[in-house]
Amino acid sequence: MARTRIAVLYATVGTGHKTAALALSDWIRTEYPQCQVVCLDVLAFGSPFVKAFIANSYLEMVKRAPRLWGYFYDSMDDPKARDGVLNSINDLTARINLRRLIRRLKTFDPQAMVFSHFFGAGPIAEEFLGRVPVYYLNTDFLSHVFHRNPLFRGWFVASREAVLQYNSDGIYDRVWLTGIPVARSFTSPRPREEALRELGLQDRTTVLVMSGGIGVGPLEEAVEALSKRDSWQVLVVCGNNRSRFNSMSRAFADRRNVRVFGYVDPINPLYEAADAVVMKPGGLSSSEVLCMEKPMFLMDPIPGQEQRNSDYLLENGAAKAIFHVRAADLKVEEVLSDPQARASLISNCRRLKRPFAGRDVARILMENGD
Repeated sequence: MARTRIAVLYATVGTGHKTAALALSDWIRTEYPQCQVVCLDVLAFGSPFVKAFIANSYLEMVKRAPRLWGYFYDSMDDPKARDGVLNSINDLTARINLRRLIRRLKTFDPQAMVFSHFFGAGPIAEEFLGRVPVYYLNTDFLSHVFHRNPLFRGWFVASREAVLQYNSDGIYDRVWLTGIPVARSFTSPRPREEALRELGLQDRTTVLVMSGGIGVGPLEEAVEALSKRDSWQVLVVCGNNRSRFNSMSRAFADRRNVRVFGYVDPINPLYEAADAVVMKPGGLSSSEVLCMEKPMFLMDPIPGQEQRNSDYLLENGAAKAIFHVRAADLKVEEVLSDPQARASLISNCRRLKRPFAGRDVARILMENGD
């Protein structure tokens, strides 16, 4: 029997977790109009101090000490760490700060819950154990041990490699290879020419440069290199980083072939217009580019989840690495001027893309009884 109430939960740490949760919620409503869906930010129900600390500590660490973040991420990716001190502190913090969320969920009375970020997921699964199944949605191509909590009823993953990670932990059932949910608009990209007209752009080589939702990474150096090509036009997305948007706008005010954007929603027209995308390898944004079948060039991955995403995409031939950002234009030109290399990247994007991931997750949630 199909479920009629589902709660989708995320944490505002970066932007990918929220974007995937919103996309999944929309897919559920579209596929099952009779189903009530709430999409909630876990951190919005706790102390403002805790919310600011969790979101800002991650942001500051990846900006100022990315190797330290990578060390924590990798060193904690051990089954023993799931019962360690840091995880106990995380769970205790979540329990103290999620009382309002628990009351909200009990009022809504969901028949299933899905988390796209691990904060609070374990305590909520324990609170509703035996009454409401809790599922986990991976928003990167590889998994972390904190995602593989045995209290969860099932998991949605984005790669065969992630499935193997679960298997190595002794988890063989209810691990579904669905991909990362993206918006329904990614199922039917428009022709490039139509997007160019909408954006008022000329029909010439167009490179999209993205720094992720939080706007970190060597954006200036990449745009400086790419904009030296007078025959190219460069579109720059700074995400939610307003100061980065302002500084980039000033720095390239005299470059007629550069257009700077802040946070863009929907971002589809920029993808559709691009001949190539230079970006950081976030799981959600990489999934979007795969769906658009655009040559992908990865720069400056954050140690930890972004480095693993980069490794996955490179190993599968769906992306090229930019090791020297100030020579980004040479790397992009190398591929765009080689029809075989370009076709290979596009073919591998087509092989890996999962534009209907949200639909597939929705169907599994609704049609698999517990």
